[in-house]
Amino acid sequence: MRYPPDPRWYAVHTRAHHERRVAEELAARGFETFFPEYPAWSRRRDRRARVLRPLFPGYLFVRARLDAQRHLDIRKTRSVVRLLGRGRQPLPVPDHQVESIRLLLGRAGDAGPRRELRPGQLVQVMEGPLAGVVGVVERCQGRARIVVNVDLLGRSVAATLGTESLTPFFDPPAEEIPGR
Repeated sequence: MRYPPDPRWYAVHTRAHHERRVAEELAARGFETFFPEYPAWSRRRDRRARVLRPLFPGYLFVRARLDAQRHLDIRKTRSVVRLLGRGRQPLPVPDHQVESIRLLLGRAGDAGPRRELRPGQLVQVMEGPLAGVVGVVERCQGRARIVVNVDLLGRSVAATLGTESLTPFFDPPAEEIPGR
């Protein structure tokens, strides 16, 4: 196998929900790691809590000057599945992509994955004065704002809400939702 002579970022595939443990173990072995997380609301039975969720579930980044031994050290780490690449050859992730993720997460308070919502989709409001309300997406205004149409007592109430406060409720077949 041929390895680049300078340190590069590599994507490490881990077992589900083991990303943080792998990042800590690799860091303890002297590797530079980057495990991007974003804050999100988590629903529990009796409360809601702000938690950190992985931006790329099942993956993290490690920066190393890879050689056969270092590659083996990473692969032998508990809960590591593999380094992403072509066949057995790990492929580096461009530095600018990793740095862009770092900058976005460091500077933007609401950085995180975005759900693609579409007109007619049922959603539930997760925060704010309408928390718990289930409605239908009436129209999307760009990527950040949508209008939800909610039937209350036979009347419609429209509210413009950010996508971060909405979660898909369920998506029944199109023939079950009038107007779709």
